Amino acid sequence: MPAAPVWRRLEDVPASLGPTAVTIGNFDGVHRGHARVLAQLAHEASERGLAPVALTFWPHPRHVCVEPGSPVLVTDRGDRDELLGAQDLAGVLDLEFTWDFAQHSPEDFVRIFLVEGLGMRCIVMGADSLFGKDNAGDITTMRELGRAHGFEVVLVDEFGCDEAGPDRSRISSSGIRAALERGDVADAARMLGRPHRVTDVVHHGFKRGRELGFPTANLGPHPDGLVPGDGVYAGYLTVVHQAPGHEGTPPLVRAPATISIGTNPTFATGGEPAPRMVEAYVHGSHDHDLYGDTVRLEFVERQRPTLCFGSAEELVEQMERDKAVTVRTLAEQGLGAHDAP
Repeated sequence: MPAAPVWRRLEDVPASLGPTAVTIGNFDGVHRGHARVLAQLAHEASERGLAPVALTFWPHPRHVCVEPGSPVLVTDRGDRDELLGAQDLAGVLDLEFTWDFAQHSPEDFVRIFLVEGLGMRCIVMGADSLFGKDNAGDITTMRELGRAHGFEVVLVDEFGCDEAGPDRSRISSSGIRAALERGDVADAARMLGRPHRVTDVVHHGFKRGRELGFPTANLGPHPDGLVPGDGVYAGYLTVVHQAPGHEGTPPLVRAPATISIGTNPTFATGGEPAPRMVEAYVHGSHDHDLYGDTVRLEFVERQRPTLCFGSAEELVEQMERDKAVTVRTLAEQGLGAHDAP
């Protein structure tokens, strides 16, 4: 199925789209709960002969109205929109959220962006959803506006649940964020429905790994996506964009990798605090020149915490063990190098 288009302005929405069914959210992480809502949207749209559209925003409204940078987001804008585009949608409208945008009353927001802008005939929303200036609009407001403007309101569980759990536990972006921050990438993957991932351009590092026989791809200090807690992880590396001059080499696709996150305490000098780094050792791919390539790292399972070793020899011995654990972990997960995430 081709990816759904992403529009950044109302003017970009094609007139041929026709009347729509809409759901609204930040969709941080595009997790299993979101997928459930989007599946419900697609179903309701199909039943009514409407085009299903997800309306979202960037930056996160809390970053504009409450505190910049809080909460730290699971996914960046590009990754979130890519994940939304992979859902069963006719399109994604991703609007810039500004202070001025936040001043729209609930009534004006619905009229301008949903009814007039998207031709909405049905909205799928959670019972506790809020919208408009100061979050003054709620489900009662939306039903009143539906009667006034001729659209239907369909309720759905906003976040979904973990159907495998006996307590139908809530899936939320904040829960995924907490799991990643403590390094529990397996629990995050359970809630996401796929391994968590971060993306960045490969930077030049200190080349210590190369000197030890374990060359690594080093990400920058601020990759796209939430960086999990310090530790060593089993995962994958995919080249999503090759640097100029690298086009003659087939790009790596979900190559097994041992990923390290931390400050490299073995090489601490006692001066300035060491920078926190994300490094990926790609198994069996030492000849690939990844400098300047944009790569995506997927985190499957945490293997161990960050440790300080007494010598480079001890570190190399541990890295050999880490490599073996990664191979075993990925084999147990049943994830081949070219399986879809």
